[in-house]
Amino acid sequence: MAKQWHQLEKLDHKSLKKLQADRDKVVVQQKKEADRKNIMLIGGSILFAIAIIIFFISMVMQRSAERANQAARAEFYKQKVLDAGGAAFFRSIGDWQPLKKGMIFDTDHTFKTEKEGFIVIELQLKNQVKLASNSEMVVFKPSLHEKENKVTKEKVKLTRGEVTVSISMEGRELLEVESSGVTSIGASGLYKMLYNEMKRTGEVVVKHGLVEVIGNQTETGSSKNPATKRVKVSGFYKVTYANSQVSNPTQASVIQYDWR
Repeated sequence: MAKQWHQLEKLDHKSLKKLQADRDKVVVQQKKEADRKNIMLIGGSILFAIAIIIFFISMVMQRSAERANQAARAEFYKQKVLDAGGAAFFRSIGDWQPLKKGMIFDTDHTFKTEKEGFIVIELQLKNQVKLASNSEMVVFKPSLHEKENKVTKEKVKLTRGEVTVSISMEGRELLEVESSGVTSIGASGLYKMLYNEMKRTGEVVVKHGLVEVIGNQTETGSSKNPATKRVKVSGFYKVTYANSQVSNPTQASVIQYDWR
């Protein structure tokens, strides 16, 4: 009987040891699982922090790039008064102010001269416009490409008087000079645009180079949709216009004009 009890105790001891081993094994596995979860949690937190840092850096870099791009684009809007003399004035919004040589502007500006006054403005693409005495014009802000930092169009409107236009190599066919519904676009060379505000008549005279003049086939008001007329004018030729109607080119005595 004692032997049987001894065997039972021995079996119970083995069972307890096995049970304890199983429990220890479960504890170890639970600890490993907890450690693995902690590692995953820490790793996920680190990766999340890194992602936040990368996102923040990319946002800062993007904003810096945007600011740099905006600053670069702002430079393309700048235009300069190369020379001015006599009674010369300008205004953007507000009253007329005396104009001085060297002024830089990047918005639409209106310029006018009185007797013996003159103004020379260099546009962004090195095209130049010279306003004669007793004249007035508006120089518009250049138009830029939507995505690229480059000028796609320059524009000047002659309100009255006379303007001399010099076309640069890089500014060919990109400057529009408009007056009373008639637009001149210089492909090259030197030309003048004149407009008499009282008579509503004007002319485009080309000293050298090639200029396209765009107007109407008939006078404005004579039909609801007047046909557009495009005329190529070369050196020593001119066209006249009245009420937006453009004539055919005729020979011009360019020496009677002041080209200084």
